[in-house]
Amino acid sequence: MNGFKSGFKSSQRLTSWSSWCVAALAASMLLAGCGTLRQTAAPTLGAGDPVAVATIANYTETPSAGSSAASIAASVLRTNGLKDVRFAPADAGSNALFDTAQREGAEQKLEWAQSQQVKYVLTGAVEEWRYKTGVDGEPVVGLTLELIDVQSGQVVWSATGARSGWSRSSLSSVATSLIGSVLAPLAPRH
Repeated sequence: MNGFKSGFKSSQRLTSWSSWCVAALAASMLLAGCGTLRQTAAPTLGAGDPVAVATIANYTETPSAGSSAASIAASVLRTNGLKDVRFAPADAGSNALFDTAQREGAEQKLEWAQSQQVKYVLTGAVEEWRYKTGVDGEPVVGLTLELIDVQSGQVVWSATGARSGWSRSSLSSVATSLIGSVLAPLAPRH
């Protein structure tokens, strides 16, 4: 009888452990479903490579979403190990370097970057930056970023991502998380 009880307790522990593993797997799958990320291969950046964050276009109805995304991106680049992150001067009449309709402004930004010995310019667009309407009001962020080699004028890396949070999440925490994930491949190699 003693062996039966011992085997029964062992079976209970295994069942409990299995249930916990299944719950953890389900939770991770649920969280993974809250966002998407697509990107090209990233160039190898050195910690001392100067990077300028240019204007990020705001294609949302949320005022200053592009400026917020640019500030978060600059902070993330610095915390990832880049030592020389600058802001490119903003043009009052230009939406962003990324905007293909604004190529004249793009050329001016590249000229500025060359005069400042900047190696790369980060730019992009915010497509979504809001709280969803409805009972829960989850925060959602969607954006596209591009890294431009200043010498060639070519896009050397691009990424697009979207993420939503839970009803108790803040918009800035979702944005910071998404931008951190998007820019992770640009961390300098040591």
